Amino acid sequence: MITVLNLRRHIITAADELNLPLTVKQVDHLTNRVAAHAARGRAPRLALTTQQHAVLVGLASGEDSGETAHRLGLSVDTVKTHKRRLYKALGAVNGAHAVAVASNLGLLRTAQQAAAGRSGGDD
Repeated sequence: MITVLNLRRHIITAADELNLPLTVKQVDHLTNRVAAHAARGRAPRLALTTQQHAVLVGLASGEDSGETAHRLGLSVDTVKTHKRRLYKALGAVNGAHAVAVASNLGLLRTAQQAAAGRSGGDD
């Protein structure tokens, strides 16, 4: 099994062999994209509930449980229940991990992706 670190090394090696000068940011972006596509190919499609996805968006936005509860019109305890179920579905140990996993699985759109979608451009 290839790790993200090994994948990064392969990308750097390939870029060097092809005389492609890449910045650290470009290497990281390529590594994340390749890893995300690989994860999509082997991971089963996750079906999050609408509420779990709304809680995930709150996590990605930096909201705490109270802020998410207020935004969604739910109790704080209900939001915490959705978080626990979300973490279990994603195999995550905390909110930051859940956001990272969801992002790699394509369950979250970045602001750049959303803007590209609105303008009709490709990612």
